[in-house]
Amino acid sequence: MVRVSDEQVDFILHEIEARGVTIEDLQYNLLDHMCCIIENEMSETDNFDQFFQGLLPRFFNDNLREIQEETELLLTFKHFYAMKKTLNISGLLSACFTLMGSVLKVMHWPGAGASYILGIAIFSLIFLPLMIALKFRDEGTKTDKLVLSFGFLVGIVTSLGFLFKIMHWPYANMLMLSGLVSFTFVYVPIYFLTRVRRPELRFNTTVNSVLMMACGGLLFAMYNLGYSTKLEESSQQAYRLLNEEVLKMEQSRVTSVNQQDVKALQKQVKLLNQEIVELKSMIIRSSTKMSKEEYENTAEDAAYAHLPKEEAMSRVLNASMKSKWESICRMTEEVNGRLKAAYPEHKELVFEITSIDLASNTTKIAMQNLTLIQMHLRLLKLIAG
Repeated sequence: MVRVSDEQVDFILHEIEARGVTIEDLQYNLLDHMCCIIENEMSETDNFDQFFQGLLPRFFNDNLREIQEETELLLTFKHFYAMKKTLNISGLLSACFTLMGSVLKVMHWPGAGASYILGIAIFSLIFLPLMIALKFRDEGTKTDKLVLSFGFLVGIVTSLGFLFKIMHWPYANMLMLSGLVSFTFVYVPIYFLTRVRRPELRFNTTVNSVLMMACGGLLFAMYNLGYSTKLEESSQQAYRLLNEEVLKMEQSRVTSVNQQDVKALQKQVKLLNQEIVELKSMIIRSSTKMSKEEYENTAEDAAYAHLPKEEAMSRVLNASMKSKWESICRMTEEVNGRLKAAYPEHKELVFEITSIDLASNTTKIAMQNLTLIQMHLRLLKLIAG
C-alpha cells in the first residue's frame, strides 16, 4: 500500500477545484475518497498521474462538476425524494379517480361527482405544483424554467375549469376560456420560440408544439360547442307547437255537430291516444331498459325521470317504434279528415302531424311532441263531449 504525499494531496485538491467543484466540504470529501482509493489500489510501480487520470472518470459521467450540481440540488430540494414519491402517488390517484368518475358518470351510478372532484383536485393542486418544483432541477436556463412554470400554471387553471364545468359550478366558462386561450395562443408559441433555436431540442420542440397546438385547438373549438342544428330546430318546434295548443284551448268555442259524428270522433280520439301511450311506453322502456311489468307499475313521470342524460343526443326509432309512429300519423290524418268534414270553419282543430319528424328528435323532445299530440286530443275530446 502506498502513501499519498502532501504534494500529491495538494495536487488532487487543486484538480478538484479546477474541474468546477467549489464547495469546500465537498472538495475535502472527494479528496478523502480519492486518497483512500489511491492508497488501496495503486501499486508502488504505478505512475501517480496516470493512475489519477484513470481514477477521475469513476466520479462522473461528463465532468466532475456534476457532483457539485447534484449536491446543490439536494441542498435546495432537501425533500426531493419525498416530493418525487408524492408526485408518483398523486399522479396515480388523480388518474384513477378521474377515470372512475368518467365510468360512474357514463353508467349513471352515484359517486361520479366526488370522484371527479378528488381526481382533478389532486391533479391541479398537488401533482402539477410538484411537477413545477421538480422540473426546476431538469431545466438549465432561467427562461426555460419560467416558460415551464407558466405552462403548468395554465394547466392548473384549465383543469380546474373543466372540473367547474363538469360540476356546473360558477366561473367555469371563465376558467376554461382563460386557460385554453393562454395555453393555445400564448404558452405554445412561447415554448416553440424559446426552444426551437437550439439544434439539440429542435425536433422534440417541433413535435411537442404541433401536438399541443392541435390539442389546444380542439379543446378551444369544443369550448362552447352547442347541440346540432337539427336538435335546436326540434326543440324550437316543440315549444312553438305547445304554445299553439295552449292558444287553441283558450280560443276554442265550437258547437258540436250531430251525435253520430261526435261518437265516431270520440272513438278515433280514444284509439289514437292509446297508440300514443303505447309508443311512449316503448320509447321509455327502450331508453331506461325497464321491463314492461316495471313500467306498468311506475308512474309515467317517474319513468320519464329515469331517462339517461345522454338522450340529449339524437336518436333513431327502431323498427317497431317506427311502425307505431306511422300508425299514429295515419290515424291522426283520419281524425283530421273527420274534423275538416264536421267543422269546416274551424281549421285550428286540425293537427299538422307532418310538422313533427319524430325520427330526428331526441328521446325527450320526442316525448314532449307525443304529449303535445295528447293535449290536442284532449282538446278534441272536450269539444266532442
